[in-house]
Amino acid sequence: MDILFVRHGESEGNAQERMQGLSDYPLTDRGREQARRLSVWLDAHGLSWERLYASPLKRAWVTAEVLAGDRGGTPHPEPDLREIHAGALEGLTFEEIAARHPRYAERRITELGDFAEFGGESYESVQSRARGLRERLEVAHRNTGDRVVLVGHGGLNYQLLKMLVCEPVPRVNIVRMGNCSATLVRMRERRGSYMGELVWHVPVELMGGTSGEGAARLFR
Repeated sequence: MDILFVRHGESEGNAQERMQGLSDYPLTDRGREQARRLSVWLDAHGLSWERLYASPLKRAWVTAEVLAGDRGGTPHPEPDLREIHAGALEGLTFEEIAARHPRYAERRITELGDFAEFGGESYESVQSRARGLRERLEVAHRNTGDRVVLVGHGGLNYQLLKMLVCEPVPRVNIVRMGNCSATLVRMRERRGSYMGELVWHVPVELMGGTSGEGAARLFR
């Protein structure tokens, strides 16, 4: 089974540098252009798939619609691809977070990914959600040789990616997933373990587009 991770195109929340989480921001014009660039790039490299799953949040769903529509298909909704719930931090810029919730702004990188303190998802809950999604994908596609596409978000995609390629799963393993980046993981049996190999990771800039992002902040 091959898994192609896609992060959504630029959203209005991205453009305003806001913590999004479950807040349902739509794509910007740049975000739609990024999705089209990605679609053209995948086609030019002969990358097809058997199934395309997408987060139901608008920024991911519309990105998936562009990819699927160009090929005469439709995305399949997967609620567990939704972004990590950031609780009271959602909708705030980093400066607003620093003013209202300095504890989060001061966290070390090893403490990120857990939003329980702010009314959002805990790290353990996110890991459980990612494991459940992985298990369902394996049941459906493990022995088929399928390529599946997961159109989601920087936070959840990152957690799922490191779960597939690392054993044991580290708390931190930095991979920058910019808007409309594409990441291919090949799942194979390896000495009794079913693990992934990171084959390639391509940002939208190498597809002829522009990211529009400044300094990246995790789980924005």
